[in-house]
Amino acid sequence: MATHKLGGLFPKALLVLSIVSIVPIFIIGYHVLSINTRMLNNERLERQQTVAGRLASILRNNVTRKAQLFSIFTDLHSDLGGHRFIDQADIDYLRRRNPDITHISVLNNNGQQLFYSSDEKSRFSYANDLDNILTTCVINGQDYVGSVSRADGALYSLMAFPVRDNLDQKPVSGILVVELDLKELGESLQAAYPADLQALVFASDGTIISYSGAEQGLALTAQPQKKEESLYIERQLGARRAGEVTLEDRTKWLVASSEVALTHWTVYVLQPAQRPLALLFGGTVSSVVDLLVIVFGMIVFIVIVSYWVIIPITRPLGRLQAAAARLREGSDYLIKREDLEIPQNEIGDLATVFLDMATALRQRKEEILKAQQALTQMNRTLEKRVEERTRELKETTRELVKTERLAAIGQMASIISHEIRNPLAVISNAARLIKMIVSPKEPKLLKQFGIIDVEIKQASSIINEVLGYARSRDLILTAIDLNSYLKEIILSFPLNCGIELKEDFAPESVRVKVDAEEMKQAIRNLIANAAEAMQDHGTITVGTRIGKKVVCIFVADTGPGIKEDVRGKIFSPFFTTKARGTGLGLAVVGKAVARHKGKIFIQSQVGKGTCFQLYLKIYKKPGDTSYGEAS
Repeated sequence: MATHKLGGLFPKALLVLSIVSIVPIFIIGYHVLSINTRMLNNERLERQQTVAGRLASILRNNVTRKAQLFSIFTDLHSDLGGHRFIDQADIDYLRRRNPDITHISVLNNNGQQLFYSSDEKSRFSYANDLDNILTTCVINGQDYVGSVSRADGALYSLMAFPVRDNLDQKPVSGILVVELDLKELGESLQAAYPADLQALVFASDGTIISYSGAEQGLALTAQPQKKEESLYIERQLGARRAGEVTLEDRTKWLVASSEVALTHWTVYVLQPAQRPLALLFGGTVSSVVDLLVIVFGMIVFIVIVSYWVIIPITRPLGRLQAAAARLREGSDYLIKREDLEIPQNEIGDLATVFLDMATALRQRKEEILKAQQALTQMNRTLEKRVEERTRELKETTRELVKTERLAAIGQMASIISHEIRNPLAVISNAARLIKMIVSPKEPKLLKQFGIIDVEIKQASSIINEVLGYARSRDLILTAIDLNSYLKEIILSFPLNCGIELKEDFAPESVRVKVDAEEMKQAIRNLIANAAEAMQDHGTITVGTRIGKKVVCIFVADTGPGIKEDVRGKIFSPFFTTKARGTGLGLAVVGKAVARHKGKIFIQSQVGKGTCFQLYLKIYKKPGDTSYGEAS
């Protein structure tokens, strides 16, 4: 039997059939389990409701029995007491006969205490319930079962009953107020709590009265966590008497409730909710075995069907794939009909089409190879001719442009040098001679001579800039220590007193290989340009930053900056924004950097200043033992 790759058609088809067959079984099984779970939960809720009703009945009987005792006492006293109103002896007798009474008081119908009988340890106070007592007993003429309080490790309930002079009298003459210890009630609840369920009893104000496992059956201490749980359950149940709730810790519980009408106390009976998966894993062993047998039988059936249906498809496709792979690996391989399995179906049609296509492709490939060889030979010939013509054209164009530019600039420089420099020298000598003859007492003449000297120097500077840009000579490269070289330039540069020149060199100096005079002129031009831009006040900073293979020389000023539309033109010859100037200062800088195969960048912000950055290759770093650009 042929082997199959994990990513092949057969494993994929087997996986799909398995999913299509087995997944519905699990879905249906889970659905059935969910239905069984709901039915089981409903049965459990019915039992919980029965338990909650029984606990509520215990509470109701206990409270009703106590209330009836005091109600009958007040009624019998009204007709058979032998005196008009309850006195101290009556309440002392009543407390002696009922040990559950920890405090008993008699109030008038205005709420003032007339007399009382109390346990020595009692800390009884009815001040918080007085308004409700007066409303219920005096105005409505009904018995009052009030709040539950906790003190000294015990739980107490407050009750009040109207007192009349006789039964036929509707107006209330006074009020009998009783505080009862709920110890007897706790014992009854403790005996009634089921072992497999949890129960909670709490008053209308949220006070926990009792819960499963409580000492003496009562919540003798505050239980904030259980109180929070009861409030959480109350919010989720709402008007329902029973249902499933989710507590704050995400656990799900089945809850049934019952209310004691007389006291408005509520009983909750809880147990964990049954989930479908828990029901599955908690079932009998035979159910799990049956499920495994069904799944195993389904898998065997799927494998048999897969081999019967899919193998006749995958085997011809596998032979076809192998032939295609051999065709891809060997360009000279010729597919034959015997190499393929061609059944009488769509797979066979595909194999026939593939065989015809492979034959046609082989013929086309041979034709293409012949044409390609001829085309390759032609392309090589054409490329050689184009390269030769392009090289010749570039050389001719470069030489032509260079010749024309140098010829024009050289001619202009020669004319300026010959026609202007000699007259300027004559004018300068004549002015100096006249200045020596003129008396020092002529300040106006001396001022004019000063102007003549400044203008002659300006004209000489222009001639020097033009000649410096036009002069074309070979570079005289020398290795120099960059920081020392820049410090010498700064020290020898004359500046007005309003301009401060700062140094910001990298801690370690490097050596660069440059034409010292040409690069010196470029840096001096940048400093002079910065000084002119700041108009005799500001700061110029000259410094260096060292990279891995290049060093940056920067000249920064605090001048007005350069506008965006001007930056692209400042290195062009004869372009200037000054009233007086040749526009060759920065052109000389650009030419010097280009001749040294460096780069120049500008960072400028209008109103804040400009920084020119010159990048040159490092010739030698400190500690290097070899020289040259490769280091």
